[in-house]
Amino acid sequence: MSSLALSDAVLAAASAFAVFLLCQQQAFAQIHRTATKGALLGFLLITLAAVSGTLKFGFSDIWTGVYIFLNNAATYLSPPLIGTAIALLLSNKEWSRPAWGRMIIALCLAYEITRWYGLETLYRDALLAVSLTVALYTVLRAQIEPGPKGLLLIAFISFFIGGLVIGNEGTLGGYLRINLFRYLIALGSLLLGTGLFMLLKNQNKMAEQAGTNQE
Repeated sequence: MSSLALSDAVLAAASAFAVFLLCQQQAFAQIHRTATKGALLGFLLITLAAVSGTLKFGFSDIWTGVYIFLNNAATYLSPPLIGTAIALLLSNKEWSRPAWGRMIIALCLAYEITRWYGLETLYRDALLAVSLTVALYTVLRAQIEPGPKGLLLIAFISFFIGGLVIGNEGTLGGYLRINLFRYLIALGSLLLGTGLFMLLKNQNKMAEQAGTNQE
């Protein structure tokens, strides 16, 4: 297996674990479930892109078209989906499904416009930076348990270093930057999924206890 296929396989496993954790809808409060689905979709896109990358780089170029499509979808949709979900979850707010749909359509239109003018790379970096900033600001302000908060903050550091410092072009210290990028995104996905699961489960328990005390 090539190094590119291996790094994609690691990323697929890490993001798939995040998807698995966020699928535990019964463990979360009702108000958080729609936002959780938004984050789940973001991690699912990363998983599918990484799986297609493993198939392309490890088995056959027949997967190239699928990989390009899914990789673009994950690159331009996953950061805002996950970032918005975190902001909603930590502020105890909820968006309707149509609102999520409108956001996805707007993101797709923005991508097409920037691609038409050759600005998609700038748009990608700006989108990642804004998504990380919004999510980080929300986490820093939130009064949550130290465990989940620490996991979320380390995850953001991993995303920041991978996406905005290392990037995915050229080499660094003899290693392909794209492989280092994928390993850091994999670490961030693993920590972020775990931190969100712990946070949502704890918040649901607190809500249930509050309801019991009121009775």
